[in-house]
Amino acid sequence: MVPTKIGRKIIEEKPKAPKTKLSQAHRGELLPPSVRKATVDFVRQLKKHKVKYMVVGAVPVQFYGRERFSRDVDVVLFLNDRTAKFLFELVKSGRYRVRYPFPHEHRLEKPEDLLNWHLLRLVDLEYDSLLDVHLKPGEIGLDDSSLARAKNVTLNGGKVVIPSPEDYLVTKLISRRPGSHDFEDIMSTLISQYRAIDWKYLEAKAEKHGVLFLLKFYKDAIEKKLWEKKQ
Repeated sequence: MVPTKIGRKIIEEKPKAPKTKLSQAHRGELLPPSVRKATVDFVRQLKKHKVKYMVVGAVPVQFYGRERFSRDVDVVLFLNDRTAKFLFELVKSGRYRVRYPFPHEHRLEKPEDLLNWHLLRLVDLEYDSLLDVHLKPGEIGLDDSSLARAKNVTLNGGKVVIPSPEDYLVTKLISRRPGSHDFEDIMSTLISQYRAIDWKYLEAKAEKHGVLFLLKFYKDAIEKKLWEKKQ
């Protein structure tokens, strides 16, 4: 555990008006071209039909923390009746194959079936890439305030929307999985964005979703690392 005075000292040294650091060098080059193209194409369709969305998973960390490889992409959708109809038509268009849900778990026979389900795993048949489409933003900590704070970045020549670093961290803290990249994604984002993070917002959001204890654990570790660098 880091002494309180050390944590205060580091926090007090934050700039008065910090800005999120978006990497200018790391723009998803370690994501396979097929994954980048599948992402940009999917987002283009969402924009065309005015579907509110955010790209999460492996993409934001390319800009907030570290470069890393991933074979799939995660997209969160904020659906309503109109946009559910569009998504249903897109899924049934022949461009994508549904790998999840399995038919015996949840049948996709009408647009309303998307509104009471949480996740689609799609195969983009043009690029042979996986898309995990999250249909319940609140389950991974995203809401209207997250949309208001979202960032636009360039991926593979196209503009995509990603969560703010604070909201991205909440999604990772909630969905962390043993043996995955989640721990490294959290730590690299915290280290790179430490002085730019809105800690009041982040801690309130983490507390709301029951992951504040985890955030404090990681934050203490980061503050210890930053303090040691000053010695």
